[in-house]
Amino acid sequence: MRGLVLEGGGTKGAYQIGAYKALKGMGMDFQGITGSSIGALNGAYMVQNDIRIMEEIWLEYDYKHFINVDFETYEKLKDMDLSMKRMNQILSLIKKSFKENDGIDITPLREMLEDTLDEDKIRNKGIDFGMVTMYIDKKLNPQSLFLEDIPKGRLVDYLIASASLPIFKMNVMDNKLYVDGMFVDNLPIGMLEKKGYKDIVAIRIQDNLQGTISIKKHSDLNLKVIYPSEYLGGSMNKDRDHIQKNINLGYLDTMKTFEKYDGVRFYFRNAGDITEDMCFEKLRRMKKEDINLLCQVFNMRRNPDLRTLMEAIIPKAGELLALPRNFTYRDLYFALYENALERKGKNRVKVYDINSVINDTYRDNLIDYRELRREEARLNIKQKKEHRKSVLVDCFISNLK
Repeated sequence: MRGLVLEGGGTKGAYQIGAYKALKGMGMDFQGITGSSIGALNGAYMVQNDIRIMEEIWLEYDYKHFINVDFETYEKLKDMDLSMKRMNQILSLIKKSFKENDGIDITPLREMLEDTLDEDKIRNKGIDFGMVTMYIDKKLNPQSLFLEDIPKGRLVDYLIASASLPIFKMNVMDNKLYVDGMFVDNLPIGMLEKKGYKDIVAIRIQDNLQGTISIKKHSDLNLKVIYPSEYLGGSMNKDRDHIQKNINLGYLDTMKTFEKYDGVRFYFRNAGDITEDMCFEKLRRMKKEDINLLCQVFNMRRNPDLRTLMEAIIPKAGELLALPRNFTYRDLYFALYENALERKGKNRVKVYDINSVINDTYRDNLIDYRELRREEARLNIKQKKEHRKSVLVDCFISNLK
């Protein structure tokens, strides 16, 4: 059995839609799905198996379909990061805009869920679907609930309970005050583990300790975690362009996680023939004159030989290109071409054919500027970091072809 776990995080959840599309495109089916907050809401639509409705809700429904506020208030709210580590700050900001113990009306969200979710269809799918929430009744009562634990006809009520952020109007159900699932387990991997699941995909949308602890706690599972490659923005941002970008990012990050695309920050297809050994052989070919140039650029008092290239210049290249300390030659190879794309102002959230990038980069401009950059380097050894990076990238790429 394969399970899917969806982290909570407000409208950052758009990322999960793109990730889910990638997973389904790779032929993956899930017998169990659990989520917290927006992860629970997304999970319900995934169980219902209606990607069209999910995309329509995320892309075509604006903030007025979720919260009952005016545009000015929405603009103040949309960039807030509703995570545990920022909750004190958020509550203090909310008190300035709303009466204490009041909050944002989410009646539009409830109506939208009631209109677009089919509870009978979800129950009849035979999928282990679960969510987390918590109610307060003299004490804190965490709730990890599967469909069989939820009374029939009450699914929307419990989805709302799982997504009851403190900035929303208080959610009282059966004389109990319910609060958001983020306060219990924002990445409920354990729910599926207790059901016997060993193969699990988790889609993260936050960068916090709570989720990291949950992953480490379940390291004995066959657990594949999809991480956002960049910050997903505010938790209440429903602007269409922002949502579309995060959907695209979720798709691309998932494809890279499952090694369908390559790259460090960018996304490349048709890179299967670019091996670690090939990158090593290409990188070590640098001409002595170029090694000497880079020694000048970085003020290295060393002989311009292969040892200097491998022991000093390549580590410096990794540092300038912001690669991790344990980067591979393949990482460096991709990062060099990515830097060239960035200098051209190319969109990162897009798939590129690596062979076209290599040919275009070599032909278009780097060679044209090589002599100029050499002369600049000779005249001004102590350049700005970005300039040194450009000289380094040009030297490497001119030797890679």
